[in-house]
Amino acid sequence: MVKEQKKADILIIGGGVAGLTLAKLLGDQGMNVHLVEPRPPAPFKDTSASSRTVALMQSSLRILGAAGFDDFCREYGTPLNIMRIYDDSTPNKKPIISSFDSFEIGMDGFGLNIPNSLLRAHLYEAVQQNKNITIHETSLKDYSVEGNAHVIAILENDMTIKSPLIIGADGRESTVRNIAGIAAHKKQYDQSALTFIVNHSRAHEFTSTEFHRAGGPFALVPMKGNQCSVVWVDKTENVEKLIKLPKEAFETAVQNATNDVLGGITLETNPQSWPLCAIQAKSLTAPRTALIAEAAHVMSPITAQGLNLSLRDVASLAEVIMDAIRIGSDYGTSVTLRKYERRRSIDIKTRFTGVNGMNQIVSNDLLPIKDLRRAGLKIMDKLSPLKMTAMHIGLAPNLDEGRLMKGEAL
Repeated sequence: MVKEQKKADILIIGGGVAGLTLAKLLGDQGMNVHLVEPRPPAPFKDTSASSRTVALMQSSLRILGAAGFDDFCREYGTPLNIMRIYDDSTPNKKPIISSFDSFEIGMDGFGLNIPNSLLRAHLYEAVQQNKNITIHETSLKDYSVEGNAHVIAILENDMTIKSPLIIGADGRESTVRNIAGIAAHKKQYDQSALTFIVNHSRAHEFTSTEFHRAGGPFALVPMKGNQCSVVWVDKTENVEKLIKLPKEAFETAVQNATNDVLGGITLETNPQSWPLCAIQAKSLTAPRTALIAEAAHVMSPITAQGLNLSLRDVASLAEVIMDAIRIGSDYGTSVTLRKYERRRSIDIKTRFTGVNGMNQIVSNDLLPIKDLRRAGLKIMDKLSPLKMTAMHIGLAPNLDEGRLMKGEAL
């Protein structure tokens, strides 16, 4: 039996960091937001730092700041001041090391590294406390567009919600994307990622180090004190062997992989793994529907572009919606949604292509490719203008730089 129908100004499916941030931004503007999330996090007081962290660039931090999370980010984030690329993939050849210092492009730091579990738990509680936001701890069953005027969504608990706009923030297997009939390009990598936290005897000095290896990158990202989060990408068969190792043997493997750049290593959290893939939705919109974050794009963790790209989706969509409201327009029409699509298209396609290409270059053991990779790092390290350009594009992006990304009000 279908329950009473609810009405919403905005219906968001998915309560990850992106969906929660969008809900908070719009709820703070007085919109009646309904958010559907079947797997809510534990209360913040019961949440510890998990093995996964998110390296957020300054533009992303400004977006979170606009949603009211400045203080949280400063308290729980660790500065990322230097990015160091380390290529030691060719035996009997001296490693190539290239460092990118935020000071060189006039920045105090590239961003902050924040534990993902703490961030999501904090955002969820903030959204729960917002009087304009209603959370439904269930899943989306189906939805349809009626008269091109609104959507009617049916939840798994049989509640129905009527809204001018539904937003899919429900991840790589997005139900919203599938129901909307939006096709997606998918590429499976023969790679998996391991994530865990390590203690180390030498100070990281707020430097993130990424080793380029044949199986994939190995990244050490600073955390509070003498700790780093690790993202270790390798061929899936190698990851499956690594994760089965006893603790001492795993620590030895990690110690060898770090090349001792941070001294002695001990394991703080147990490793977790997941297979890597690339997904790009062929459209960001459908009638009365918009996609953000991993419902729209999934990519390799190399260069840490994922959540940063997702938060730029959030900022752009929030601005498009509010701009339409302020001039009295219907924010769910194709005219309005095309503005969102146009704003995000170049940024997403550029990052998707770039990260996919970078992953193929880094995760390659062919000698000509390795030599080309090493030569490229040498040239970049010596040519200051090229290095500055690389830092601006990769670490301080300005494509689709709207109000929120510049620190202005929504």
